[in-house]
Amino acid sequence: MKTAIISDIHANLEALTAVFDEIDKIGVDRVICLGDVVGYGASPNECADLVRARCRVTLMGNHDAAVTGAMDVAYYYQGARDAIEWTRAQMTDRNYEWLYSLPYSWFDDDLGFYHGAPVMPSGFFYVVQESEAQPHLDIQSRLRKLNFIGHAHLTLIYALDKDEAMEVEATAVTRQSPYRFIINVGSVGQPRDRDPRACFAIWESDAGRLQHIRVSYDVQTAAAKIMDAGLDEKFARRLNAGI
Repeated sequence: MKTAIISDIHANLEALTAVFDEIDKIGVDRVICLGDVVGYGASPNECADLVRARCRVTLMGNHDAAVTGAMDVAYYYQGARDAIEWTRAQMTDRNYEWLYSLPYSWFDDDLGFYHGAPVMPSGFFYVVQESEAQPHLDIQSRLRKLNFIGHAHLTLIYALDKDEAMEVEATAVTRQSPYRFIINVGSVGQPRDRDPRACFAIWESDAGRLQHIRVSYDVQTAAAKIMDAGLDEKFARRLNAGI
């Protein structure tokens, strides 16, 4: 079984289209989306339509929750709030209802999928340092072997044993390892690791191999759409810098 895991599209149609083109070239058995289909970008309905059509499972991200009213927008700074309110006004009834219906987590055998930290999926916490991975030691009986998350727009991976959480490389992730893993899959639509290319993950269960895949896309068009929509220009600048 070969699984592509995408996350944090943020209404960036150009990035999403490029990612699906790459996924088709690779050839996978299924695509799982970890959420944040919308927010920041200027193509929310187009991205929602494409994700609904192509993904086996889609989870609720914090921006999806905010757009549908399942999360308080007071959590966000003004530019992000403005984007949430703009997105809410753009969404078709079908896509709004679909976003509202999304679950916070999904499981398949020894794989777990979440938007944020597994310790509390609806809380949308980050796992971007060892101290944030540490609380998961107390809930290991609830975790799967591999636990895929988005939210941070980074590609950090943490291994958990009974006493410790430690950052590791993708090559450490195997089914034979004694550890459980929390795997940040990166962002399709707004990477923040100083690499502006769209990012997603591939897990090959038969080979026991994890890869982060980077894909170039038409950043200038995506950025121009954000500006034309009257959204915060910072969201456009970030696309060029990957921050």
